[in-house]
Amino acid sequence: MLPPSLGSIPEVKEDYPGASLVERTARLQQFIELGPPDLCNIYKHSINTKRENGEIGTFLYFTGVDTSSIASIAAHLQSLANLMTSKSQYWFGEKKHWKVPQLTYCSFNSFSKVDMRVTVHIPGKFEIQIINQDGKMIRDKLNEEQLDRFWTETFITSIIRAVLESEDGDDVNKVGGVVEIRKINPFNNGIVSKELLNNFLIGFEELFFQGSKLGCTVDIPQPTLVNNYLVDGFLKVIQLTQSYDRGLEIMDRIYKIDPSVISIIAHLQLLKQDEIEAVKTLYKGIQDNKRDSNTLILQAEYCLDKKKPDMALELAKQAVKSSPSDYSTWSVLVKCYTKLGDFENALLTLNSCPMNSHKEKYQLKRVVPIRSHDDLHLPSPMDVTLDEVSNLQSNDISFEHRNLDPQLSNLPAANLKTTYAKAYDLLTEIVNKTGWEQLLKYRAKVFVMEEEYRKDKKTSNGHLRKNSTQSSVNVNNSSIVESDVDSTIAIKSPSQKNIDAATLAGDSVVPTDGEIDYDDEFRKKRLCERWLDNLFMLLYEDLRAFTMWQAESVHFQAQQMEYKKTTLEWEILGSIAYRLKHFKEGSIAFANALSGRFSAKSQREMLKYYLKERNKLLTKNTTTSSNNANFIQNYQKLMNQLNEKILESIVKLLVWNHRWYSDFSPFLLLSLSDLVAWEGSVKIESSITALYNETKLPGSGNKDSSTRESSKDSSNNDHFVNHGIISMMKDFDSDYIKLYNLSNADE
Repeated sequence: MLPPSLGSIPEVKEDYPGASLVERTARLQQFIELGPPDLCNIYKHSINTKRENGEIGTFLYFTGVDTSSIASIAAHLQSLANLMTSKSQYWFGEKKHWKVPQLTYCSFNSFSKVDMRVTVHIPGKFEIQIINQDGKMIRDKLNEEQLDRFWTETFITSIIRAVLESEDGDDVNKVGGVVEIRKINPFNNGIVSKELLNNFLIGFEELFFQGSKLGCTVDIPQPTLVNNYLVDGFLKVIQLTQSYDRGLEIMDRIYKIDPSVISIIAHLQLLKQDEIEAVKTLYKGIQDNKRDSNTLILQAEYCLDKKKPDMALELAKQAVKSSPSDYSTWSVLVKCYTKLGDFENALLTLNSCPMNSHKEKYQLKRVVPIRSHDDLHLPSPMDVTLDEVSNLQSNDISFEHRNLDPQLSNLPAANLKTTYAKAYDLLTEIVNKTGWEQLLKYRAKVFVMEEEYRKDKKTSNGHLRKNSTQSSVNVNNSSIVESDVDSTIAIKSPSQKNIDAATLAGDSVVPTDGEIDYDDEFRKKRLCERWLDNLFMLLYEDLRAFTMWQAESVHFQAQQMEYKKTTLEWEILGSIAYRLKHFKEGSIAFANALSGRFSAKSQREMLKYYLKERNKLLTKNTTTSSNNANFIQNYQKLMNQLNEKILESIVKLLVWNHRWYSDFSPFLLLSLSDLVAWEGSVKIESSITALYNETKLPGSGNKDSSTRESSKDSSNNDHFVNHGIISMMKDFDSDYIKLYNLSNADE
């Protein structure tokens, strides 16, 4: 569904018409796994000039478009052309009325590694090109059956890209972030979306055994039949549309061919909140295959959620033995030890985690470089506005960045990626329970410190020279072999290390006869991996910044003085607190950030906090005695307050996303669906109407203070407060929530 406002089409000017297509072709060999977003190239010229004199080329990216056939793409391009030619628009300060004679749409097929391209000539014909990664066209070599297969693969790839792309939400604030992109909700277009969902599920089943071609997350070294982006996307689509029964039917059929998918069945049952059936499925899966790490991990995580870490421990150990090269199995074992308070084994296990530095979390990346921001046309959509969000002053944000407190700039933990970021999260879980000083004691107890290693190396070298023998010390699941000739250190390969480590980090080390002169305590220690040693230093920096902030805050309170920070500084402090698992302090920082100006990151983190607090309240409600009158009296009041804050956060973030051409956020859709499940759609609609009733302020003008152009109409200077929000939310309620008959959709 294309945007109703002409001003909500971001574009980039090309050096010459078609330059983006040439650039994309040149980069095809670089496309891996799910590949880049779809690209749309547009030829256009002013209606007042001849085509040959005034034709220019522009391009933008898309996700969520129906790419299941030539016809669906051609229809999308035709509607885009109609939108751009229907009336004049402001183009870099000048009012232009365009003609669009030609558009080309490119979508990468990650299964067969080809770029599918459809060109529409207006009026008249359309044509298709299929280009392989060598830049050669292969259209003429395909029969109809192969072509249909290519379109199915392209469509499935596009939907997976749309639902799995990174939702960090800070892309527009990051250097190199893709802003010239329109993200469409593929599941919010009435009966057409029901057909699209059906086609996706059929295509998923058809391509299931090819899923490993799409790649996998950083937790897994190599994609498998069960662990890959195709399965991840399938689970997300089922969750978004709550098509659990249909999903289970598909997986039951696949299970008859390959029983290893039983963990996916259990996962779907858990998403459906059918815990009894899920537990039965998990039990059957483990009975049938006691080395199925996917089922073992799923059951271990279920036990952890139910606060049964002792039961989860043995499952996690078995999972590590079954898949010693998977980061995910080790991370669950670390969580088990941490929950049990066995911090020594938690550190030893963390130290054994196989780190995956060659992969990144999947996110959409720019294909065509932008020479200058002067080539970017990023108009502000005027069909949905909320003053607090829409009128954000870009100059104020730039000022905050230029004047950022040096002690808060570039804290290294904020830049961690892949499994290193996940490992840091596990380390902060440990320090949150032990405290820094105690953590250092555990660290010294289980790991060889540098001075100890040097001292022992000197001692062992003397022993080796005296006996002219070769000895080995088991350190960090690696054999460090020292020779009496050069004292050279040889370390086993990572794969062998992981196999050795499958005996589990907590097992004791048995000394050999050649080690009898070594200190007994030293023999039990491991060498701390360099990456983990680095995480300790990053943790120290975070703790130092957090402690300083808390001390300053107490000082200012004691002096009855206002503790002032910019929104950016509060946001960074909130992020530090969240990393250290101090969520209450973090929420205060993010709330302070929002009191200064709107920040998408702060609002998103506050939404996560409200959702977390509501879950805690729900848990407390189920465990608190029904005789506790005080709690019962306050429960509904607290729940209503949290739900109001959740709704407010969702609305503001939806408006922000719309301003940046994104009408699809799985996180926000799931949060809204969950809220409707608790409150009912009728109550949500009433709350939206009451909170965001549109108000017209005549003659005040519609001012856009950002550096981007607005799609203003000079004939209308009226300013609307809360413009279009009720309509926007009705689209989600009527076209999405009721379309899929989500929980409480009609109540």
